[in-house]
Amino acid sequence: MSSSQRGLTLIELMIALAVAAVILTSAVPAFGRFIQENRITATTNHLVSHLQYARHEAVFRNVYVAACPSIDGEQCTGGNRWDEGFIIYVDPQNNRQPDHPEDILRVVGPDERVLMHSAGRFRVRFQGHGGAYGTNLTIRVCDVSKQASPRAVIVSNPGRIRATRDVDEGECEV
Repeated sequence: MSSSQRGLTLIELMIALAVAAVILTSAVPAFGRFIQENRITATTNHLVSHLQYARHEAVFRNVYVAACPSIDGEQCTGGNRWDEGFIIYVDPQNNRQPDHPEDILRVVGPDERVLMHSAGRFRVRFQGHGGAYGTNLTIRVCDVSKQASPRAVIVSNPGRIRATRDVDEGECEV
């Protein structure tokens, strides 16, 4: 029989559990912030890709293609809250609404985990040459839990779509 036994004493086990508890209590909140930051980044990139699609379709079809907030996925709401859902549609007559259901190219559903608003602008419209009609559009992407830094998607008059982190927290209030 061997006289050496392996195992942990009760004191060693309690110290290991205390160290694990300290590590977990500091890591879990940081992990939650990490998840929120990634969610805001993903939502911003998702919005950029949809707007790039709208611009591409305008050039490809050589017609106006617009994107606007939409709750029902069929008509523009006339509001500036993109987090409630939005549509991308062909708008050759500049009616500011889809004329027919087949004019709708994409429907994007709501996301209650973020706040996306475009201040006073209610739509972005791309022309057949790729430029965006009107003034620059800025859509702010904010975390409703306020754990993550806000982002913004900017569409310039020439049609360039870009994302930025240069957003003031105060711009997230609607």
